[in-house]
Amino acid sequence: MQAIIQEASVTGLFRLILIVLTVYWVFNLFIRFVLPHMMRKYVTNFQNQFSSENQRKQDEMNRKKEGEISITYVDKDKNTGPNPDAGDYVEYEEVK
Repeated sequence: MQAIIQEASVTGLFRLILIVLTVYWVFNLFIRFVLPHMMRKYVTNFQNQFSSENQRKQDEMNRKKEGEISITYVDKDKNTGPNPDAGDYVEYEEVK
């Protein structure tokens, strides 16, 4: 088997430097121009989605007629207090 050995040359070094600088330049352009545009578009879409959802809920609340009663069911099994399995509360006194 013959080992492939390449020797370093000035043209190879120049080519490597050129490739590294090109990659850096493209990355820099991407960060400077493309990324802010993408982020702006993402934030705008998120704001529009939030706004439309909020507007829909406001419309539902305002759609009720005067004197109309709405009852919201609350599950009695749902415990809103502290977790009973969390442990016992123990009072303590500071000893000096």
